Amino acid sequence: IREYYAGEIPWLNTKEIGFNRITDTEVKITEVGLNHSSAKWIEPNSVIVAMYGATAGKIAINKIPLTTNQACCNLTIDEKIADYNFVYYYLYDSYAELENLASGAAQQNLNVGIISDFPISLPPLAEQRAIAGVLSSLDDKIDLLHRENQTLEQIAETLFRQWFVEEASDDWEEILLNDIYMFDKGFEPGSRNYLENKEADSIRFIRVGDMLDLKASTYIKKEPGQITCGKKDLLVSFDGTIGRVSFGIEGAYSSGIRKVYSLNPVYNSLGLKYLLFTSRDIQDVIKSHSSGTVIAHAGSSIDYLTFRFPKKNRLQEFNQITDPMFFKITKNLDQIETLEKLRNNLLPKLISGEVRVI
Repeated sequence: IREYYAGEIPWLNTKEIGFNRITDTEVKITEVGLNHSSAKWIEPNSVIVAMYGATAGKIAINKIPLTTNQACCNLTIDEKIADYNFVYYYLYDSYAELENLASGAAQQNLNVGIISDFPISLPPLAEQRAIAGVLSSLDDKIDLLHRENQTLEQIAETLFRQWFVEEASDDWEEILLNDIYMFDKGFEPGSRNYLENKEADSIRFIRVGDMLDLKASTYIKKEPGQITCGKKDLLVSFDGTIGRVSFGIEGAYSSGIRKVYSLNPVYNSLGLKYLLFTSRDIQDVIKSHSSGTVIAHAGSSIDYLTFRFPKKNRLQEFNQITDPMFFKITKNLDQIETLEKLRNNLLPKLISGEVRVI
């Protein structure tokens, strides 16, 4: 209902729950929406468990007061008994168990009863806080790097919009992107080549859904001749959820994705490519050529993607400014990956008591 939305009250959707700290929400509701729906206020520092669908069993901590609906189980932690961060990390470590407890034919579901009955082992409060402190320090650093990347990207986007949109000149040449960029299509490895875990002769396999968080959980057998990408390559999705743009991933990639690159160095700058393909003009053309009822296909849009480019020296000047920004972003992504591996290795050892901190 229209009058329920576009308000100022944060409302959490379960798709925003992904082992993270919530500092804002995509959707805001009104007082009318709050009073006439199942939404309810949740105190800050609650542990929120998603109960339905693809996110069932995933958790988050809300750092702001917000509202949720019945799709979330919201745990208010008694601080005299438990540290909310420790409970968060305990459930983080127990995700596979929670996921297995989910039931339902159409979609996987948890319920309040299942979560309430879930056993949790609590060491002394001081030890809980020490464990949570170690893990939180890693997550705080990861969050800081993500925020730095967002700031750098926003600065670069502002420059791109100012230089190439607001200050565009009529004498600039409109170029068909297919004339200056290659669009290398990925492949489908076949179910027999999928691996449950990473092996010595395996390679990451990136699907459209993996482009959002820069991590692919799937591995396939590595074979000669496979189309692959590196961390400084740009990927754009043209099937499924079309128009996704990402970089910082190393591996092979699906047929719904194209690796975009130019043989001309002035056009092949990572920052320029990323800002170009995330621009509204290019995104609108990709989406306008989408077809298909079940799965969207927009490969035909490649023949219609155009952009008005300035002279070569102007492009070079832009690249000189933005290249260091995107170099820093890619270095931060490497550091994030390292810190996440460290956290994920420490997590089960700290929770189980294999590694003690006090």
